[in-house]
Amino acid sequence: MATATTTTRKTTPKTTASIDKNGGTVSGRFTLRNLPSFDVSEAASKPLFAVVGVADLAIEQAKDVPAQVRTLPSSVKSLRSDVEVRVDKANKKASDVYGKLTKRGERLVTQIRRQPATQAAIAEGKQAVRKAEASATAAKKTVSAGEKAVEDAAGKLG
Repeated sequence: MATATTTTRKTTPKTTASIDKNGGTVSGRFTLRNLPSFDVSEAASKPLFAVVGVADLAIEQAKDVPAQVRTLPSSVKSLRSDVEVRVDKANKKASDVYGKLTKRGERLVTQIRRQPATQAAIAEGKQAVRKAEASATAAKKTVSAGEKAVEDAAGKLG
């Protein structure tokens, strides 16, 4: 079976376009004025329409870019004051949280100090300190007595 090839020439102000249609294949140089038409089934048209929709949305949003760029300097000026307000709020919140944690910790330490086991441990600690102080005093007296004994012995020898 032979396939028919048709060539269409279109002349536009800027270019001359040549399009070859060979069965289901279309080739050539396309411009906006000579875009070929395609026969597409309904099942295949949805993805195609989605792609066209994405392209249209991108173009639509790109049109807003110049306006956004023009408003950027005033946005930057207002951004500084916005940042300062947010930093102040964050500092206040951090101070509030710090204060709440401090009160919570103080409450817990107070509860622990009031427990009988803690009271007993503190009493034992104080008693151990008194014993250590007494031992240190006894050691100082022993050293002093030893020094005196050495001096007396050296005086008798010498």
